[in-house]
Amino acid sequence: MTVMFARAISKLVPSAIRSVCSIAVALLISAAVACDAAETTLHVSPAGPLHSLTEARDEIRQRRADAPNEKFRVIVADGRYEISEPIVFEAQDGNVVYQAAEGAAPVISGGRQITTPWTATDSGVWSTQLPQDWRFDQLWINGNHATRAREPDHFFHYMLRGQETLIENARRARQTLTVDPDDIASLQGLSPEQIRNVQFLAFHKWDTTRRFLESADTAAGRLVSVGRGMKSHNPLTLNTGYILENYREAMDQPGEWFLAPDGLLSYRPREGESMDTIECIAPVSEKLVVILGDAASDQSVENLEFHGLAFRHSGLITPPEGFEPSQAASPIEAAVQIDGAQGIVFADCEIGHTGQYGLWFRKGCRDSRIERCWIHDLGAGGVRIGETRIAKNLAERTSHIVVDNSIVNHGGHMFPCAVGIWIGHSGDNQITHNEIADLFYTGISVGWRWGYSESLAARNRIEHNHIHHIGQGWLSDMGGIYTLGPAPGTVLRGNRIHDIDSWGYGGWGLYNDEGSTDILLENNLVYRTKSGGYHQHYGRDNIIRNNIFAYGREYQVRRSRVEDHLSFTYEQNIVLFDSEELFHGRWGDDGVKVGRNLYWRGGAEVDISKADTSGESVIADPRFVDPKHDDFRFIDTTAADKIGFKPFDVSAAGVYGEPAWKEQAASLPMPEMLKAPEPRAYSVREDFETGELPLGARVSADKERGGIEVVEVDFAQRGRKALRFIDTPDQPHAYYPMMSLAPKHSSGTTRCRFMIRLGEGAVFQHEWRDAAKPFQIGPSLWIEKGVLKAKDGVSVELPVDQWIRIEVAAQLGQEAGHWHLRVTVPGQEPQTFRDLTTTSPGWQNLDWVGFVSQAKDDAVVYIDDLELAQ
Repeated sequence: MTVMFARAISKLVPSAIRSVCSIAVALLISAAVACDAAETTLHVSPAGPLHSLTEARDEIRQRRADAPNEKFRVIVADGRYEISEPIVFEAQDGNVVYQAAEGAAPVISGGRQITTPWTATDSGVWSTQLPQDWRFDQLWINGNHATRAREPDHFFHYMLRGQETLIENARRARQTLTVDPDDIASLQGLSPEQIRNVQFLAFHKWDTTRRFLESADTAAGRLVSVGRGMKSHNPLTLNTGYILENYREAMDQPGEWFLAPDGLLSYRPREGESMDTIECIAPVSEKLVVILGDAASDQSVENLEFHGLAFRHSGLITPPEGFEPSQAASPIEAAVQIDGAQGIVFADCEIGHTGQYGLWFRKGCRDSRIERCWIHDLGAGGVRIGETRIAKNLAERTSHIVVDNSIVNHGGHMFPCAVGIWIGHSGDNQITHNEIADLFYTGISVGWRWGYSESLAARNRIEHNHIHHIGQGWLSDMGGIYTLGPAPGTVLRGNRIHDIDSWGYGGWGLYNDEGSTDILLENNLVYRTKSGGYHQHYGRDNIIRNNIFAYGREYQVRRSRVEDHLSFTYEQNIVLFDSEELFHGRWGDDGVKVGRNLYWRGGAEVDISKADTSGESVIADPRFVDPKHDDFRFIDTTAADKIGFKPFDVSAAGVYGEPAWKEQAASLPMPEMLKAPEPRAYSVREDFETGELPLGARVSADKERGGIEVVEVDFAQRGRKALRFIDTPDQPHAYYPMMSLAPKHSSGTTRCRFMIRLGEGAVFQHEWRDAAKPFQIGPSLWIEKGVLKAKDGVSVELPVDQWIRIEVAAQLGQEAGHWHLRVTVPGQEPQTFRDLTTTSPGWQNLDWVGFVSQAKDDAVVYIDDLELAQ
């Protein structure tokens, strides 16, 4: 009996994580070894004679000097094997199986246990002194990921504004982020050096940016950082979420830690943790295993297998330049990284507690497998296959990789935009029967081409995966399964996808993004998504059939771009919903074929005329057992039969095999699906010291006859700059120059405060309006000849060339109709006017706020310290 046959038998008996083959299979292997004199068995144990995988590898290298074709099996005894650098396997290291001894659960760890004594403080924080040169960005306490000190403690704060100035020949930029001063109050009192150790993590659309701060002005609410210029389609701007990390003042919650530059490690313990029994591990190695072949030179690593081993604790330290935004965290490498390899197997293994991705079949890999592995607690995502480029040398292209019956969960700690399983330019891969959960972005991503140019992501099979609790409200533009670019022959079949929750737009179940082409999506069950069950941005000749889409919160199906070809065929699908909208986006043209579908909205009226005009679709109850509680089995199929729907086994999605393995997947702790804080209403807090206009400001001016600009002046209200309006005769419009803001406030109370300095002859108007046609006016005031006037007899004399404070407040919505004015002239008591009547009785919404110079002759007006907020 051959070893190959014994392995084939073992694959028929899947086991729980860290288990090894059954006794029967072990006996088969032993018999095979006895019959096959070419295989030699070595043993690794903490007691020796070989103490590590590295020593075993080196021993094999020495023995092969005399017997180059000899095969080896390395049996690894129970124990913890610490490494300080990755174990590297090269072309000479193939034809070896590294496997756990029977009943053993050996751990290869790139971390070090912290054994120095802990000291408790009066504030409940524990501290211990480490060597000053031991730096790390990850920490694990009692087997759990610990949170580096951060603010806020839950979700994020919102930016009010982001602006950047190009530096270094436009290759880099300085970003100035305006935020609410209250949100960064914890930075007060930090030295400039301490501020430069603080990291911010920004969440913008589908990307994240991680940088160090250059400076912070807590009073003004301003953070400054330097890095690559932001992409125009995804900048740091109003309502970009952000977190601040890595400063002791933020360490206010149990489970948080901070490592000071002098090596003092502080930790605030969770309930029940004891200094006497704590297991504290920090990483010392960035990678755990590197398989380093060279396919282009015919020096691939072949037939290298790992069975029943746990690979844990790899770190990643943020470099001084930080990490720039990139979809799917595509530049980030993996704890187990593989190039130039064939016949690589990871079976019954664990890859966990990493600072980056778990495992990456990168360049020149093929015919390899991951099976029954647990990949978890990840700095980025789980598994990567292929590259973001198309290698010119065919030998360097990756294909034919199988990821089967594995669990990928609890990722994105350093890079929330990472993906559970990612396929780039790579084809003929199989992603089957996996459990993928608890991530902040997409579950499975296939393809890396924006548009219709060449892509290698062909004939990939994405089947029977259970994908859930993805997004969690942190990022946008995501899917349970996401495709990008041409993918002929690719199939998405039998997947169960649910609980997809984006921050803003785009929490879809199945998402065909830019250029997705020739993909079959069938027999998938998708339910409880933020947006819809299915969305195609643009693509060609995709087929969406025989799927169940249920309970999208916003709508059910979306199509974005109309193109001059058949985008997709949508047929034989069941759509069960309770939202108002069924079809979202652009429909009603010949670019899609929609028909023979079943729609049901709990007995309420369903209008399908926007998209489905085939006359073959039906509106009927599909008769599921209990869909509100996730039971989509049919009571009977009478209605489904009318559209030719073919029932499929929903329970087949996810892992299979031994009960303990299935139970592990079913019992994964899921994050509580919290709701992100509501984005702030549009607000402005501007002292003009950055030299920029307020966020979203629009200027109407004739630059040859005056204009609006930020200028440096000796008399600025605070700082050295102010906003200047220059008016001149013969303006093309009386209201030139004018600056307007667009708050879009519709309820609550809005307040606007600003300092104004009037030159001789100044005529100035400040007014609030809605967006109606014709518009309606709320608060309005007029300044001319040194007098401020408003409705209801308001009249206040104002001096020239002095700063005057004006404050306006008004309720919106049903409570609108009156407003308040407060004017403060230097040397005088403030004058307050309450319950002034709005100009238009029907005004309720604030869509436009204007600052208008109305002089007919030469005049100058300055504005400073402008605030507009609710």
